[in-house]
Amino acid sequence: MAQVTFAPKRYEKTGGTWTPSGNGRVLLMSGGASWEELAACVNVLGEEYPQAAAAPQLRDVEPIDGDLVIRVGEPSELAGVETFQEGYVIRAGAVVELTAQSLRAVMYGLRTIMEALEQGGLDCGVIVDWPDTGERSLHLDAGRKYYTKDWIIARIRDLSRNRMNMLWLHFSENEGFRIASDKHPELPSLQHLSKDEVREIIRAANAYHIDINPALDCPGHLGQALQEHPRWRLDREFTEPLWSALDVTQRSARDFVLDLIDEYTELFAGSKAFHIGGDEFIDFNHFELFPKMEVFAKEKLGPDCGGVDAYVDFLNEVIARVKSKGFQVRVWNDGLFRPDLAERVKLAQDVQIAFWSNWDKGMAPLQTFLDRGYQVVNYHSDVLYYILLQRQGYSDPSPEKIMNQWNPSVFPTHPIHGQQVISGDGAKQFLGSCYSIWSDWPDLQTEEEVDQRSRDSIRAFGARCWSWRDNAPAAPAGASRKQSE
Repeated sequence: MAQVTFAPKRYEKTGGTWTPSGNGRVLLMSGGASWEELAACVNVLGEEYPQAAAAPQLRDVEPIDGDLVIRVGEPSELAGVETFQEGYVIRAGAVVELTAQSLRAVMYGLRTIMEALEQGGLDCGVIVDWPDTGERSLHLDAGRKYYTKDWIIARIRDLSRNRMNMLWLHFSENEGFRIASDKHPELPSLQHLSKDEVREIIRAANAYHIDINPALDCPGHLGQALQEHPRWRLDREFTEPLWSALDVTQRSARDFVLDLIDEYTELFAGSKAFHIGGDEFIDFNHFELFPKMEVFAKEKLGPDCGGVDAYVDFLNEVIARVKSKGFQVRVWNDGLFRPDLAERVKLAQDVQIAFWSNWDKGMAPLQTFLDRGYQVVNYHSDVLYYILLQRQGYSDPSPEKIMNQWNPSVFPTHPIHGQQVISGDGAKQFLGSCYSIWSDWPDLQTEEEVDQRSRDSIRAFGARCWSWRDNAPAAPAGASRKQSE
């Protein structure tokens, strides 16, 4: 596949080419942002583009030929367009003027300019560009596999290059717990990130204007966290307790998770959202194997309640704690509003649904969440899951498929309801899309191999999310598959 590029949505060329002169300057215009904030954008990109770093920076002066002018404002060309405040306009002539809606948009506009200069020059004219999708994120499973601080920071730079705007750091899994804990120092795996390293990662994300959010999966996928606390594993009939599932009927087990929530919301205090998981807790088709949950539900939640209500009640308690810390909450879709389960306890309303799969006919279709007013994010597991895995039927995400057979409105196919494409009124509840790296077999690939093998499809994802509304494919991609445990 040819290298994926980010062609602006509108480019009215007037003839000629702009290149910075030997005396060219970068002029930082105050107003929508401070000159210090604008300078920080130029300086961080200067690490990649020496031309940007070498040019002298001046504040609020009249431009001369060869100058690059940068400001934050609201260009008239973007009036009435949904841009998620990430649009920008470049006017290139003797002087190049970049007017961006936000500091993040400044980064995108500067990259467009610098990438053109790498190809020999910026064609004179007017560029108008903006993303078609709000969230364009990467979900990194850094729980199963230890990824170094420097590798994660390098991925943050790549996200910026790919016009993506969010990183989910998924740090707890059955096979590993990868951030130091002061409250529970027994939890982290031998290889893990220190809190200072996490703070450095957060600073790098902030510098590139990438939102960084934590992901701590519960009440399932807690194998590593429960290794030292087997008393909090959920009992099941006729066999041993489920090693990866929290006993949500125990007050002390719930408090254990809330302790972790308190600790990591403090570490990620500047983040906007927190993913609490909720997927693959048990086989959601067989709550009868966990009678303790039904007993708890009938005693604590109401005589008509069952095991599923104990599960939802736990989620609601965690949601309330996370929201009390100032975070938006996100949960996976597969255990919620299943048509074969009568939920008496309703999921808290103000949560985002990470819609990753509909592999099981017992899973609620996308429309169920939309009808209940939930905001949704497309994690399409059949298209956007890069898995460290060797298994028949699995292949790495295809850049060609992402670019030519998928768009962010195309959600996983349901085995009963068929293709699911969000449109019409439902589009108002659509937040964006997310590419995921899952480290199921953590030793299968090195960090470098993960980067090399996922790089092209991640870039294709970023490009497809940026531009798709004028040329959406008619047919959705095929049915999704279950994430391996």
